[in-house]
Amino acid sequence: MANKDARSPSTSNSVTLRQAAAICQKSEKWVRNFVNDGFLTQERRGEYSPVNLVRGVIAYYDHLAEISSRKAKANSATDARTREIELRIAKQSSVLFPVEDSLAILSDVLTSARAEFAGLPAAHTRDVEERRSLEASIDAIFARLADKAGKCSEALRSGQDALEAVGDSAPGGMGGSA
Repeated sequence: MANKDARSPSTSNSVTLRQAAAICQKSEKWVRNFVNDGFLTQERRGEYSPVNLVRGVIAYYDHLAEISSRKAKANSATDARTREIELRIAKQSSVLFPVEDSLAILSDVLTSARAEFAGLPAAHTRDVEERRSLEASIDAIFARLADKAGKCSEALRSGQDALEAVGDSAPGGMGGSA
């Protein structure tokens, strides 16, 4: 008989809606919603078993913990996907380089090379004719380089392959006399 009382207490042990709210430290509306959500059953209208109230509260908080756990798992999965995408973008960014930066570097290198070669004829010989010949050869080389750089610039800005735009880039095509 005692076992039966533990499972289903007698009505003399029931609590009212107001008492159930006070025990849970919640409002009466919360207790009504608690009943409507299926966590607590009424013994009679407005009366509840204290044992069922405790069981319902435990079940409710277990339910909240489960929802929280599911959300945490979903958030961690979303975070992992976000991190994977960020890593892919970072990897691609290290390979890709802004076109304008590439062109600025190319221009700077060619300008520096031209400045370095400008003093070569004078350092090489005192013969004026030979200097002019060397200057003409150097000017011709830099004219070809400027032409190729211009073609590369146009190709890169239009999204085309820069190497295809300049054609043969073999070193022999740059050398030789003017």
